[in-house]
Amino acid sequence: MQIIGVDVTSNDSTPVHALGQEYCDDAGKKYRYVKLLNETATVTGAAGDAVAYLDAPASATEQFTVVTDNTDASTKPVCAGLLNATVAGATGTAEYVWVQVGGPATANQDLAGTPANGDAVFLSTTDKTLTLATAADDPVCGYALDDSADLVYLNCV
Repeated sequence: MQIIGVDVTSNDSTPVHALGQEYCDDAGKKYRYVKLLNETATVTGAAGDAVAYLDAPASATEQFTVVTDNTDASTKPVCAGLLNATVAGATGTAEYVWVQVGGPATANQDLAGTPANGDAVFLSTTDKTLTLATAADDPVCGYALDDSADLVYLNCV
């Protein structure tokens, strides 16, 4: 289903789209609507910051819950995408936002591990930061296009 009039930079206090709803823009970028809900600590986020899926969601309704605080994510955080809006990231307070999950993007944090162009990247255990994938079991979410400019091509699950 194509949705019209999407503001991928919105931050909503209540959901205005179905969680998991996907949207593709005319530039070939793909977005997913998610609930951001930190459980352990307050970690603010800005456009371009990487977010992780919540570890061990309690129910199917939490499958599209993401966090900026990686202590709430898996040991190897699974990247849900890059934020498109500023978030307060307050513990226990839900925010509903779009994350970019596909296509070219600019990360807000420096890419860690000095990836060469074309190298795979994944979400580091450091909050909001993509890093060079070096192990076979690193949950890859994209590829470095230009490390010096923090450009990546996303392909998040």
